[in-house]
Amino acid sequence: MMEFRNLLVGLVAAGMLAGCASLGGGAPASPQSPKKELTEPEMVQLTDPNPFANYAPAMESSVEYPLTVNWQDDHKAEVAEATKPETLAKFLESDLTAGKLLAEVKEAYKTEPIVMMQIASISQLVMCPKCPKAPKNRAKWTAALLAAAKDAPDTYRQMFFLDQLRWCGHADEADAVRAIGKASKDKAVKDFAEQVAQELAK
Repeated sequence: MMEFRNLLVGLVAAGMLAGCASLGGGAPASPQSPKKELTEPEMVQLTDPNPFANYAPAMESSVEYPLTVNWQDDHKAEVAEATKPETLAKFLESDLTAGKLLAEVKEAYKTEPIVMMQIASISQLVMCPKCPKAPKNRAKWTAALLAAAKDAPDTYRQMFFLDQLRWCGHADEADAVRAIGKASKDKAVKDFAEQVAQELAK
């Protein structure tokens, strides 16, 4: 209680001094400290062989590396045609046609955008509850994804194929996914494969 009272007395006294200063008496008001200009925090720059590891380059759109939204806006008709169910069904005609499409995936940032969209669209299509062919196509597609992930020549492609399996894989494929992770020398692949396997097994 004493501390609160002392604080109150101090505030009253400060108010009286301010009043005196405004009337021309008492001690002169102390000069205000100069205002500090607010600046944006400096972004940490990463040293990484990936040219898009840092925020600014990653958010720039260029002719060679356009942002997805920009590319889609410029190719609406092409995307619509390439992702029609009847177009996608051709890739599910056999194990060979499914494997050929997945073989079109290149190292990071080198794959044709249409190919990436078709793969993602097929992973969605084979899960359609209204399509009577979906279960059979799903089994064919996930088998192709597992084979592609197992034989992928680099981390990027392994991670990409494993990510597709997250959305359409079967519970009984969890062990095969886990085996891909255990066989990899890359910790990122090991960890992600284990995550996907756990998600499929639920």
